[in-house]
Amino acid sequence: DHKYVTIIHRSGETLIDDTLKELEREFDKAFVRVHRNALVAIASIERLERLPSGQYQLHLKDADYRPVVSRRHVTAVRELLSKL
Repeated sequence: DHKYVTIIHRSGETLIDDTLKELEREFDKAFVRVHRNALVAIASIERLERLPSGQYQLHLKDADYRPVVSRRHVTAVRELLSKL
């Protein structure tokens, strides 16, 4: 089975025939895993917010999209943001 990834960018969306794992390996310095189904460009991260529900989401520069950060990845995202 082929795995497809939807890339969300300023101009819209693009469907590519790569896995997130492949993209994560290839672009490990530019992107961070925030969920089992999502990578986010580090340069686009504005801040991490905890919601009243206890979940975390990222605010991205110049974007309305707010990706959810899973509990499994929140510590790594916090550490990364503290270094920026």
